[in-house]
Amino acid sequence: MTFPRTAFAALFSVAVASAFAPASFNPPISRAVVSSPLFSTTTTLDAVPNPFKQLPWNVEKDKKRQALKLRLERSKLHRELGIAEDASYEEIVAATDSLIARAGDDFKRKIKIEVTKDKILQIRLNERLAGLAAASTEARAQSSFEVDG
Repeated sequence: MTFPRTAFAALFSVAVASAFAPASFNPPISRAVVSSPLFSTTTTLDAVPNPFKQLPWNVEKDKKRQALKLRLERSKLHRELGIAEDASYEEIVAATDSLIARAGDDFKRKIKIEVTKDKILQIRLNERLAGLAAASTEARAQSSFEVDG
């Protein structure tokens, strides 16, 4: 059985020959194989899109996975500040200020607390912009007052 002499066949024969050859043996590789776009060193499997990711059940699983990841991250941030998930803005600021006061001269700890507060507020803003967060009755009343005048 004969195989056509393609770039793959040439590369395969070089790989097989070099596997059993002494370490000092360097087989000649033709220029066509080296410059072939199929075997370039920059091509990775990540560059090829996965067609199965677009299937409806995989899209749904990916959305659920992302939602769980965000929920876990948010709960971790709330635990770091020691506040409830549904804490108001004033409660978040009060908890942040008390933790910063307790940190004393530890600037790294103060920065970490501020970053945690900013992440929580950013997540809340993103949820509001995406329409995922339920508006409180006060916020709804205020927004209807602004629209109605």
